[in-house]
Amino acid sequence: MARERRDNKGRLLLTGEAQIRNGSYTFRYTDENGVRKSITNWKLLPEDQPPKGDTNPECLRDMENRITDRRTKAMPKKTKTVNAFWQEYISMKCEIAETTLVRYIYLYNKHVKNEWGKRPIQSVRYSDVKQFYISRLKHGLSLSTLGNLNNVIHPVFELACREHYIAANPVDGVYQEFKKRKDWEPKYRDALTEEEQDRLLSYVAHTLDYRELLPVLTVFLGTGIRSGELAGLTWDDIDFKKNTISINHTMNYTVTLDGTCKYTVTVPKSNTGKRELPMLTEVRDTLLALYERRNDFNADNQIVIDGYTNFVFRDLYGRVYSNHRINRQLKRITAKYNQEEHAEAAQEGREENLLPPITCHMLRHTFCTRMILNGIDVKTVQIIMGHADAETTMRVYANVTKAQAQNEMMRMEGKMKLK
Repeated sequence: MARERRDNKGRLLLTGEAQIRNGSYTFRYTDENGVRKSITNWKLLPEDQPPKGDTNPECLRDMENRITDRRTKAMPKKTKTVNAFWQEYISMKCEIAETTLVRYIYLYNKHVKNEWGKRPIQSVRYSDVKQFYISRLKHGLSLSTLGNLNNVIHPVFELACREHYIAANPVDGVYQEFKKRKDWEPKYRDALTEEEQDRLLSYVAHTLDYRELLPVLTVFLGTGIRSGELAGLTWDDIDFKKNTISINHTMNYTVTLDGTCKYTVTVPKSNTGKRELPMLTEVRDTLLALYERRNDFNADNQIVIDGYTNFVFRDLYGRVYSNHRINRQLKRITAKYNQEEHAEAAQEGREENLLPPITCHMLRHTFCTRMILNGIDVKTVQIIMGHADAETTMRVYANVTKAQAQNEMMRMEGKMKLK
């Protein structure tokens, strides 16, 4: 995705636009004959005030629209749908992994194919794309998933530009506008409180049907690793002498191009995903106990996935875990716990103390929150969590410290003389 650029007033600049050091604006484009040209104007928008002596009544955007109209009229009258360009674009994506390709196809088919995929690509305007993005967000799509969808849609229209079907890409700059709007900020994900964490672990430990998941929960809450990283752990990644866990690959359970599902193992795209984590005592003890019992988990069924074997976490039937399987188990556990707690509270005449909905990512977020509350600095948290950039870490910091500040203020209630 192109890097976001703004002028000295903080306004988003579209593709081809730039601000010169003297404060004026320029727009570079390719005309209908394939020749690179540029235009300059002191005003980006009609309301801008030009310097004395400038008598040009047009702003840069008006000039751009004129150029676009001229180029569009000069183009041959062709009709090709968005879906047709999508098929052309995706057929040329030979350098990406199959899992990524499947995700692209899923996003496009779910959100675009039957929405405006059948429209002629020339008919799609900037306002259409913006309204479409707004509708997705209002229907519950997260900002990060919208970003992934934008990464799928943008190059389709870029291909149409290169093929001279359209003069400009209507997707340019749309997603960046949403990223800067506070009303579309990603929803803060609550962490488990210490009391909720204790109740969850105690219930799992003392419930026969769910006890096998206890080591999984302990490692989640004691390392903060992602579900795919946990599922992909092998005994080669555990170093009991150095007391470390190496994170260098991820287990995925995905739909393939032929519609079947399979497990795959992938390596991180960046070095931030690769890291070495120290083991807390509880995590080490849990893994040692698992190591001593490793042959109990259907030893005759040695699973090999993309060259990886000897997986740490396998169920009683010898199967490896996936994000979906663990989340499904967590849903069952919380539902059963809350059902029992509801009945006990009614019988004892007290207020019920239910567990919130819990997911793998919530357990990861809980560990991250614990580190912050224990005073670990931002950079260390970022490294341990494997965040690609500090922005994700800082977002958690901001929400945790905000909640912490509210709690501290409540503790001061009645302890200060104010009047």
